[in-house]
Amino acid sequence: MAGVTSVTHGRRTASLVLAAGLILTALGPAWAADPQDRKREVERRLDQAQSELNQSTRELDEATRSYTDAEAQLPAAEQALASAEQALAGAQQRLVEARAELAVAKALDAAAAEKLAAAEQRVRDQEARIAEVTARIDGKRASMSGVAVKAYQQGAMSQLLDLAAVLEAKDLQDFTARVTYTQSVLNAEDTILTDLEVDRADLANERVKLEELREEARRLREEAARQLERSKELEAAAAAAKEEAEQAEVQARAAKAAVETLVAQRSSAVDAAESAEAADVREYRALESERDAIDAEIAEIARKAREERERKEREERARRAAAAASGTSGGSSGGESSGTSSGRSSAASEGSSTSSSSGLSWPVANPYITSPYGMRVHPITGVYKLHDGTDFRAHCGTQIRAAAPGRVLWARYRGGYGNQVAIDHGSIAGDALMSSYSHLSRFSASSGERVSRGEVIGYSGSTGYSTACHLHFMVYDDGVRTNPMRFL
Repeated sequence: MAGVTSVTHGRRTASLVLAAGLILTALGPAWAADPQDRKREVERRLDQAQSELNQSTRELDEATRSYTDAEAQLPAAEQALASAEQALAGAQQRLVEARAELAVAKALDAAAAEKLAAAEQRVRDQEARIAEVTARIDGKRASMSGVAVKAYQQGAMSQLLDLAAVLEAKDLQDFTARVTYTQSVLNAEDTILTDLEVDRADLANERVKLEELREEARRLREEAARQLERSKELEAAAAAAKEEAEQAEVQARAAKAAVETLVAQRSSAVDAAESAEAADVREYRALESERDAIDAEIAEIARKAREERERKEREERARRAAAAASGTSGGSSGGESSGTSSGRSSAASEGSSTSSSSGLSWPVANPYITSPYGMRVHPITGVYKLHDGTDFRAHCGTQIRAAAPGRVLWARYRGGYGNQVAIDHGSIAGDALMSSYSHLSRFSASSGERVSRGEVIGYSGSTGYSTACHLHFMVYDDGVRTNPMRFL
């Protein structure tokens, strides 16, 4: 991420935060690949630098861990945020579509209901017309009943009676009137019969129309019911889509808050690392000062040992010369032997007995070097410096053993080196060697005590300028710091 390299705003910070930023920048385009691969690559590169972090302040180490934790979690959080936002967008789109479908469905529902109401009204109107025609037919049926009764009562004599009534006319005018009346009666009866037939035909037609209208109303009723059911389904779908959108929004907000928290945590870690830089540098400067003091003490001890050796060697040479001048032949041989033995003893007298070994033993069981002696750029301070000893992996409480027999110079707290034991081994294979064991959690040897090779002198810890339990092992050859691996 671009923010990893820009959060320090160009300031050089003495922390793994910057180191992590440089590592991530070096990953190049592959950085944006799979978050798990990205995390593993960062952890791998940080592991390469971890061996250099045994000497740093705890505050800086905590800031570094906070940064790396936030950085490791950030890709997953960003991915979760992207997924949540995508889910939210999809849910919101589905909600819009569901609401649109629901609006259409409700419009269709209203239209169907309106059509149904119109159809049912037409059915009622048609039923009214049928009732009207039926009433008219019933009236005509009553008239026809009267005609039928009269015809039945008169039987075959009805026409004769009509004729007799005509013939009984008094005069021509009366005759004409009687004929006209009789004709009118006959016409009225005929009209009633004709109208009755027409009304019956109309009634049949209206009933057909009624059935058609009822069928249409039934179809529209079913359609309206289906549309109403569809509207209910869409309304439920819209409610579900709304709930889904609300949940997605909550998740998106939570994911966004997680990302913002991690970014803030990362930024705070950078700030904490930068704040710890000054303290870390002070710690390192104090370590350097302590180292200079120790170097001075060791150099002084070595100087006195050399002077004592040289004094004894001068005395031995003087004794030999005196013996030679007195003419004691056997004395020369014996003196030489004695002198040689005395020289070795005097050389070892300031330390331990002269070791028969050609070197030093490993100070820990199953030795594993985490940081060798030599020049390097310290990942905390960014300073090119000498790593003045060899670091061995030693879990907290691991037994630390004397690398050779000798006399304990001190067993006390030495600033940045923490609890330290220093041993004078005297002369080993011609070298005047001393060794020190730093960052111990506790001692099992004391100043002035003589120890043997492999004897437990303390237990590993993380005291002083250190963030993890380990052993910082240093060797001095004739008072000068040197690479311990020369003698292991």
